[in-house]
Amino acid sequence: MPRPETSEPIRVAASQTERWTQGDYTVWRLRGRVELTQGPSAWRGEEAIVWVDQPASFDKPTKLIVYLEAGADAPVRVDLYSDKPDPAATPIARQQASEWFGRLWSVGGVTWETPPPGGEPAEKPAVFTRGLARFNSEWDSLEGDLPTDGRKRDDSLQPVQFLGDPFATVAPAPVVVDASQPSFRSVQLFPRYGAGMKVEIFTPPGGEAVGQLSGGVQLVISGVDVPGMPAAAGPVDRVDLEADRAVVWTSGVAGLTGGRIDQSGETPLEIYLEGNIEFRQGERTIYATRMFYDARRRTGVILDAELLTPVPEIDGVEYPGLVRLKADALRQLEDSRFIADNATFTTSRLEEPTYALKSKRITFEDFQRPVIDPVTGTQAANPFTGEPLYNREQSATAEGNRVEFGGVPLLFWPTIETDLKEPSYYIDDFQVRNDSIFGFQILTDWNVYQLLGAKAPPGIDWTVTADYLSERGLGYGTTYEYGIDRFAGVDGPANGRFDLWLIDDNGIDTLGLGRRDIIPEESFRGRAFWDHQQKIRGGVLNDWKAQAQIGWISDRTFLEQYYEREWDERADQPTGGRLRRTVDNQSLSIEANGQLNEFFTETEWLPRLDHWLMGQDLGGQTLTWFAHSHVGYADLNPASTPTSAQLAGQFFLFPWEAALEGERAATRQEIDLPINLAPWGVPMKVVPFFLGEAAHWGASLAGDDLQRTYLHTGVRASAPFWAVNPNVRDPLFNLDGLAHKVVFDAEASYTDASRNVEEFALFDEIEDNALEDIRRRIFFPTVPAFQDPRFHLVRSGIQGWVASPTTEVVDDLSVVRMGMRHRLQTKRGAPGNQRVVDWLTFDSNASYFPEDDRDNFGEPIGLVDYDLAWHLGDRFTFLSDGFYDFFTDGLQTYSAGVALNRPSRGNAYVGWRSVRGPFNSDLLSLRFNYRFGPKWIGSASTVIDFGEAGNIGQTFSISRIGESLLFTLGLNVDESKDNVGVSFLLEPRFLPKTNLTRRTGIDIPPAGADGLE
Repeated sequence: MPRPETSEPIRVAASQTERWTQGDYTVWRLRGRVELTQGPSAWRGEEAIVWVDQPASFDKPTKLIVYLEAGADAPVRVDLYSDKPDPAATPIARQQASEWFGRLWSVGGVTWETPPPGGEPAEKPAVFTRGLARFNSEWDSLEGDLPTDGRKRDDSLQPVQFLGDPFATVAPAPVVVDASQPSFRSVQLFPRYGAGMKVEIFTPPGGEAVGQLSGGVQLVISGVDVPGMPAAAGPVDRVDLEADRAVVWTSGVAGLTGGRIDQSGETPLEIYLEGNIEFRQGERTIYATRMFYDARRRTGVILDAELLTPVPEIDGVEYPGLVRLKADALRQLEDSRFIADNATFTTSRLEEPTYALKSKRITFEDFQRPVIDPVTGTQAANPFTGEPLYNREQSATAEGNRVEFGGVPLLFWPTIETDLKEPSYYIDDFQVRNDSIFGFQILTDWNVYQLLGAKAPPGIDWTVTADYLSERGLGYGTTYEYGIDRFAGVDGPANGRFDLWLIDDNGIDTLGLGRRDIIPEESFRGRAFWDHQQKIRGGVLNDWKAQAQIGWISDRTFLEQYYEREWDERADQPTGGRLRRTVDNQSLSIEANGQLNEFFTETEWLPRLDHWLMGQDLGGQTLTWFAHSHVGYADLNPASTPTSAQLAGQFFLFPWEAALEGERAATRQEIDLPINLAPWGVPMKVVPFFLGEAAHWGASLAGDDLQRTYLHTGVRASAPFWAVNPNVRDPLFNLDGLAHKVVFDAEASYTDASRNVEEFALFDEIEDNALEDIRRRIFFPTVPAFQDPRFHLVRSGIQGWVASPTTEVVDDLSVVRMGMRHRLQTKRGAPGNQRVVDWLTFDSNASYFPEDDRDNFGEPIGLVDYDLAWHLGDRFTFLSDGFYDFFTDGLQTYSAGVALNRPSRGNAYVGWRSVRGPFNSDLLSLRFNYRFGPKWIGSASTVIDFGEAGNIGQTFSISRIGESLLFTLGLNVDESKDNVGVSFLLEPRFLPKTNLTRRTGIDIPPAGADGLE
């Protein structure tokens, strides 16, 4: 029902009343013939509780929270009238229920037509208790509990004014519906073309009146179709029909001459339409040449039909195109269910689509509900187009199927049932490649549920993989992803992913320069990976978070050879489980880990308990306390030596790796004293801090147990400054005013540890397996001190973190760190719609080491870095960064480059990086993606080292954009692996996020998303 205007006054009437105060609210109990009216709406019942919140000023609305109950003989009635409420008039719509709860707002005041109220009862009535319980169960998600302690409520969120049970978080109260009370509908008639419409009414012999419409007509049918329930809670109840001609059978059809009929929802209404038919319901549109529609039963028969409907969001990505269902005959069985005979299911807008699923029969379900704005209580709308928004659930079941490409059948399958969030048929991914490492490759992923002809459970995505690699063998596996509300009998939202892939490998590995022609340690190879997370609900572990992970790899080179990007970029894949509970600023976790891959260094925790306390206020916001304590039993297992002589010649154990096991316990505490100097005219915040730790190890590199204490203390300071000059304008540099904001940071600290870092084995990993592998190869047979990651972490100040990821890395240190963060901002955009953007950002840091011989290899200055981004325009940016250590063979690197981006057209980057230190390199990088026209996209990239390495590699690709498919042909040159590869990729254009878009950054919407191409 429409929401009354807040400008309308509210009228309250009842036979008996009581009134008292509860916090900031005045509470009224109303009994006997209770009636509330506002505008054209009226609420009637036998007993009510009303909480009244009077505004602080006259221009603010008065707010009423109303709980209304039915009597023994009559339900609660919510009536909507065409004008002012009148008990003698017939409402145009009515809802009925055993109770009603909602909020009313009015700036027009409240009129109380009641006898003088009595005082507060000695014992609160049962209706008050029920009303308060209803409030808490219904509105917790929007506003919180009803205040009872004088606390002022936050009224910035306005909940739904006329919405009751349908959106409750618990089971709704029973609804009492008067079956004799009909729903109502409105039928409106408009000319389709603005003029020329003709309306004729005639009565056949012995029959009822018939309306014959011609000259182009538009019929709009709308109304409240479910008694006792709000229209917003059910299916879309507005139907818009357009046609050249129509015949209408209904009671009172003569009213069409006046342009409108108001009638009961049970009144028969049948319509026959011909010529260029458009049938719209919510976001769904059907085109046809002939159609019969029964509005009362919501059924119909459509000949030569074509249905267009949007697809729901897929993984948070909104699909911009439309799904198209074309059929010889389309029958609508109810609001959201259709059956199509001799049907074509596609996203193509061509008469003869390039890519389609053709079936003897398709059952299509398209259920759509309006999206309700929680602030206004009305249907939400697209902020750009103003069109109403809907949530959608769509599925299709097809029989006698064949997938056709260019009119040629490629695949037959008897039955398929699919959720339309899966926009492909059977095959989720198909790639063809060729290179010298894997040979000729055909890579396919298949949708399991579509192959089985079954509907996928909500939140489940299951595929099987079948791959052919001519130089390696047949690969097979499966991927199972889930996002569900219950896992293994335990309640609570859970999500995870299981990935298995296996191959009987008859080839050799090529990993890069100096690591070619390696015989794998295993011939039957693969990996299994499972990652699971769940927030447990109910039971003794209520609100605990459960995490589990299994990471099995057949051998040390498998992941780098077959999943190189995952090896380079993603975290290690250990095996273990963890339970974690977080309450406010505290967290408690217990975990256990095991080792499945002996060729990587891993620590087994059997088990480990951690407790964190972060930012706890002490002494009335004077002191701040941080703490981390943990205890566990650790078993450190170093990596095994490779069986390949080539790899064994590049392998050694780091100084911190040894086969050790024993207990470890530590507690680290920090107290801060933040001081704001602004009240004394100094724009600065100063924080003296004191951090200390006591720790015990049951085993050390020397074989004995160890105890260590350390102290880390000092002071941090931060000072912000800003200046604005609105008169700076320069069209060349895109300046319209200039604001400069800068923050200067500094920290002086002193660390004193009772033990040196070299005495400890590292039970906590400080590098991923991929980085450890690189470090072993580059610095074989030993890591020099200036490249020891432990010393770099100490110099960088990791021992100053309470939540440091490593306990062992602590040593003596004295350092002063300084940094600054600059932001130069300007305004851009059309006049009246300008926005503030960063014009230039510049961050820089440096460290001073008073005891440089001990702490920084004899240099007082180190760890100097900067990061610069100069946004000359919204699409053009100059980038540069650098890092410098000044001791011998310390890392010194800088880069400079420019980036150009035109989102719909293309992007490019050219940059130079120079590296000096343990090795020297000068790299030129170029990347280019460009859409040459409507049908073609070209991409190229190259990396060249002007030092010893020479050419690194190149990639080239050309993509053709078809009406339904994207075809990409690519060439890849990898000099380090002595590999040249050719790839061929064919993918549907209608995927919500295509591989082509992810690779190039150029958005490719489906054909027809922006109109006919």
